[in-house]
Amino acid sequence: MSSLKSVRFTLKSLFILVTLSALGLAAYIYSDAIPGTYHKNENGFPRGTGVAEYHYDNGALMIRECYFRGLIYRSTWFTPDGEEFATETYDKATGGVGYYLRQDGTIRSIYTYEYMPDVNMYGNAGNPVYYDTSGTPVLDASEPID
Repeated sequence: MSSLKSVRFTLKSLFILVTLSALGLAAYIYSDAIPGTYHKNENGFPRGTGVAEYHYDNGALMIRECYFRGLIYRSTWFTPDGEEFATETYDKATGGVGYYLRQDGTIRSIYTYEYMPDVNMYGNAGNPVYYDTSGTPVLDASEPID
């Protein structure tokens, strides 16, 4: 009878050990899906899940970017007075659009992005459109106009 009791104890211990190991492995594999884990790696690429915010020189919010497992899924741009300028939702099938603003809130350039599965990020999908300080697109420009 005592040997049967020890086998039951051993099976129970084995079950607990396997369960804890599986939970630990799942936590390790999916750790970048946990909210609040957003960071940039040593090469400056986004990792984890969370929000990145960028500000104007005056401290006002310029851009809020939302990431899931290192991949951007939404960006919201704001004017220097705090008003929402645009929101873009990124999709692996259709890509997305990115606005680059000057410190006065005018558009500096607009980029179109496409999903690049080999590196799991969105990359430039063509030539950007640059704008002069009056807000007019300069179609033959090859670099930002400040």
